[in-house]
Parts: sequence; structure tokens; C-alpha cells
Amino acid sequence: MTMTPTRRGAGLIAAGALVAGTLGLAAAPAANAAETTTDYSCDYTGGPHASSLSADVQAPATILTGQPLTLTATGVEYAWGATWTQAGRDYSMKYKDVTATVPVLVNGVALAQPAKLTFNNADLVVPAAGNMTWPGKIAFPAIPTTSGADVNVTFGKVDFDMQVALSLVGGGNIFIPAKVPCAVSGTAPTVASVDVLPPGNLAAAAPLRAVGKPVVGQRLSAVGGTTTPASTVAYTWLVGGKAAGAGSAYVVKPADLGKTIALSAKATKVGYNPKASTVTVGKVAAGSFVVPGKPAISGKAKVGKTLKAKAKSVAGTRVTYQWLKNGKAIKGAKSSKLKLKKSFKGKKVSVKVTYTRAGYKTVAVTSAAKKVKK
Repeated sequence: MTMTPTRRGAGLIAAGALVAGTLGLAAAPAANAAETTTDYSCDYTGGPHASSLSADVQAPATILTGQPLTLTATGVEYAWGATWTQAGRDYSMKYKDVTATVPVLVNGVALAQPAKLTFNNADLVVPAAGNMTWPGKIAFPAIPTTSGADVNVTFGKVDFDMQVALSLVGGGNIFIPAKVPCAVSGTAPTVASVDVLPPGNLAAAAPLRAVGKPVVGQRLSAVGGTTTPASTVAYTWLVGGKAAGAGSAYVVKPADLGKTIALSAKATKVGYNPKASTVTVGKVAAGSFVVPGKPAISGKAKVGKTLKAKAKSVAGTRVTYQWLKNGKAIKGAKSSKLKLKKSFKGKKVSVKVTYTRAGYKTVAVTSAAKKVKK
């Protein structure tokens, strides 16, 4: 049908209203999978106009407190009433890019994020006979259950955004944007009803234990502390009763020497009470390190000459020297060099190098001896 520009404008408004009332909202999942129909009244040119949203909503019959509830829906259809449908025929309306938002009410309170209706452009047709019915899809937001209250879900208003076109005088058409608000008519039916149960209890699967020895410098590894059903396990290492590290591994520090190490695990899973366990690893002992060989003495072992000690390098250690004469300490001879006196003649001179490191056992190594000549 062709129209004058004035009537075309009116038709566009009417078309927008029709679209608003007819778009199919994808049904929200319900504990009992049965079709529900929510009636709407669309406030647009020539309104109010009747429309309805039908869907089969699927949801679990029960859920544990804290687990997010996910709804799905099949058989989503938005049906336009006779007045909207007839206007679409009268003005040869075309529709595209139709979407809508639908508040999801949980126990009468709308979630912060609404559900979203979408439609394929190919399905947005005005039939030659009967009322318009558009199949669609709906995406639901996750529904929190942290309060522990049973969940009763209904749909709120439908707000449409779409592109609507009418036939122009002389042929052709042009699409314009339209917003169509539709309010719930009467009492909205329950589309999903779910019993929210108290949190479950996690059962121990593998005992908590630490692999490795509580010795300075050693690496400890946490294993076990797992549960049935499977959960996320967080480990905490305690030294002297205070938290010293997190994660599945811990390297014993020099500052831990003499203190007791314990391992704590906390298993968590949405919908279940946390499960905690702690085991004692043991009292921290001093670590040990290896010196790669004996120190060497350079220089001539002759009265009046100076000997020099060269110690093997060990990272992180402090080195001290003590020169020996016939195996006994020489008073005051604590540097890396030793000047040979007359009293050393015929004696055997060696050097003892002592390595120290915080948290580790002290290591002392003595060089081979040199006999002092004249």
C-alpha cells in the first residue's frame, strides 16, 4: 500500500509499536519445564496494544546456596495482537535488527542485568493471515543464590529497539529506528522456581602432607588436602604460627631456623562450606653446603718469605682464616697471608679456612701442610 508522507509517518509509529509488542522473548529456564506466557500491553501510537511472550524455561529443581543459577529456554515466541498485526498489513511494514531487554525478577526484585531478546531478520514477517508470531532467543544473566532464599523468577517489562520501514509513495521504503515499551499486563506468571538448599559439606579425598625436610635451603612441596567433590585448594605455609608463604611450594629460609613449620590447606567450592586442614611439618634444622676442595697455599715455604692462602669460593658464605704450625693455631695469624719467621724453621705450616653462612652448619677445611726451610 502507498501512502502520503503524513500517513506514512503515522504508519511508522504504529509499526514501531507493533514490533515492540510482538518480538519473541527467549524463555527463562524453570524447575518444571513447561511453557508459560506473559501478557504485555505496548504503549505506542494507537495503543495500548496487546502482545505476549511464550517460552519453555529450564532450570534445576534444586541448587546449593552460593551456586549461580543458570536459566535456559526453548520455544521462545513473541506474539503480536490483532491491532498490531493489522497495522503491519495496512502499512506494508518491514522490520529488522529487533532486540529487546527484559528485566528478570527474582522474588519480585529485578536483577541488575536484564535478559536480552534477539531475533533473526528472516523471521520478522507480517503474515497475510493471522497474527504475527516471531520466534526468538533469550540470554539470561546468572542468578545469585548467596542469600539462601528459594528462587521464584518472573519477567518484567519488555523494551524493544528495532528498525521499522513503511512503503513510500512511488515505491521503495526507508528504515527508521523505533523504541517500543511494553508493560506487563495482569500478573506475570512464574517462569522458573528453584529450591535453594543449604551449602553442602566437602569430604576429604587425599590427606594433606608436605614433601621434603624442614631444613634451611630445602624446598617443601604441598600435596593432598583435596576433597570430594573436587574443589579449589589454597595452601599456606606457617612458620612459628605465622603465615610465611602461599602456594604449593616453600623454600625454608635462614630466619626459620629453630622454628616449627606447618602447612595449612583450605578447600573451597561454590555451594559448599570451606574445608580447612593443617599438618605440622617439623622444627627447622640448619642447612648444609659443600666446599669444593681444600684451600691452596702459594709462595715459597722459606724463612722470611710470605705464604698466601687461596680459599675455594662458596656463594653466600663468609670466609675466615687461621694459620697452623704443626697443626696448632698460630696466635694472631688470621689473614690470608702469613710471613714466615725464624721460629717456623723446620715446622709444618698449613691454613684452616672456615666458611659460615646464616642458617647453615659451619664448614672448616684445612690445606695441605708445607715444611718451612731456612
